[in-house]
Amino acid sequence: MAGTPDLVSAFADLCAARPGYAKAEAYFDGDVDEIYASDKVARLLAKSNLDELDEINFARIPVTAITDRLHITSITTGDDDADEDIKALVKRNQLDEELPGLHTRACSQGDAYLMVWPTLDPDGNVANVDMLVNSAATVRVIYDEENPLRKKLAIKSWTNGSGKDQQIRADLYYPHRSDEDPARIERWVWQGRHRGKQDKWQPYTEDGQDAVLPNPWGEIPFFHYRTGRPYGRPEHYAAYGAQSIINKLVVSHAATIDFQSLPQRYGLIDPTVDQSGMQGADFDADSPYDEGADPESPGNPSQLRNDPGELWLLQGLKGVGQFEAANSDTYLKPFDRYVKAMAQVTSTPFSEFDSTGDAISGKARVEARASQTARVQARQRSLGATHEDAFEFALRLLGYDDPDVTVRWQPADYRDDTEGWATTSAKIDAGVPRERALIEAGCPPELVEAWMRDLDDDAELARRADLLLKIGNAVQALGTGVQLGAIEATDVTKILDSMLGAATTLGSTEANR
Repeated sequence: MAGTPDLVSAFADLCAARPGYAKAEAYFDGDVDEIYASDKVARLLAKSNLDELDEINFARIPVTAITDRLHITSITTGDDDADEDIKALVKRNQLDEELPGLHTRACSQGDAYLMVWPTLDPDGNVANVDMLVNSAATVRVIYDEENPLRKKLAIKSWTNGSGKDQQIRADLYYPHRSDEDPARIERWVWQGRHRGKQDKWQPYTEDGQDAVLPNPWGEIPFFHYRTGRPYGRPEHYAAYGAQSIINKLVVSHAATIDFQSLPQRYGLIDPTVDQSGMQGADFDADSPYDEGADPESPGNPSQLRNDPGELWLLQGLKGVGQFEAANSDTYLKPFDRYVKAMAQVTSTPFSEFDSTGDAISGKARVEARASQTARVQARQRSLGATHEDAFEFALRLLGYDDPDVTVRWQPADYRDDTEGWATTSAKIDAGVPRERALIEAGCPPELVEAWMRDLDDDAELARRADLLLKIGNAVQALGTGVQLGAIEATDVTKILDSMLGAATTLGSTEANR
């Protein structure tokens, strides 16, 4: 029996996408094979084990610069019971650890999936819900050609065994469309290696179940996290070229380091010199005592001494010299330029690549991070919407009717410097609504809302705004102290946690303590 057109097409799409995901993962992990100019160069580097040199990987920075600013602060519905079940789902599925990894996978490969599927009790009722991260190398959602916003089907494929016992499994998940086209799961198997020109798909029934299983929940249980539509692109895609050249520069420079420390030397023989008769030798090849002799030992018969003022007489040579190794600038100057090029082509602030340069703050910092901040906000919208869909489906499986989940994030760019809070105060003084000014400063909307509820008068708001301004000054001073070694970074963190807690939750007496 041949596979259905949906199976053949979906499996082909999945296989065609895998090399791109593997390449993205290799560049993110710093595990890319170097491109050599010739086989001879490759053999020369392999002879010195330089072909196995660990890479100096800059290509992961455009990804981590985004994911380091993707932090979920809350997942809520406004219903206490549903919120408690969400907390239970997070704990059961270890989502505090899994979701950051999901964000990294989505940003580093362009696509990632979360499978939401119920576990049943002996009576067939939903007992709990599994929420499991899946790789885009094993799962692919296929979208409807007429309506690209609608999922047509999803395929999950994996391999069991190896050699003659290899078995390729593929499951197709369909949503409910009509009574004639119900929601279902089609299960298929291919024995042996896959050959594109063959069609050896067979229905899978080896576990005693039917090859086609009903999907009573009517939805495709895979939720697609992506950086673009219909499929994403890795955040570091534009960094591939620069990273490949950086790898070549590093390996080539490493090959010259030994020659810079111990240059190759040469001696020019004078063919006109009569070298007949006894010649003082640096060693006697017939003497067993010369084996392993210390060249600096007084008993060494060498006529050459490595001492100040010594005169070396080299018989038969009319000149000596050494071959100069390649200048380090040949590699280091282009190295810096390609790192800068990587920052430019990926729209990543150069400060993410080099934190030792001149520090910038205030307006210059905001402008430098504007493009990156916009991308972080775009990822928060896209990933957040998918999180909401996934948790709403999980709650429906648990019996809730039409749950409305809201995912909140830490601000994409929080203004914690003096100039930033001074600007916020100036906006409020100029008539900008207080809520708007604080949100624009990066304060979480739910925190601003809580502030507004707690404020009885403008004096309290002014006190808190003034306190935040002082915190901005303190942050700058403490940062300088860390750089000078006057205070440990861990101590600064404890101080700021205490200060921020006072600023957001306590009254004036406690905050000024």
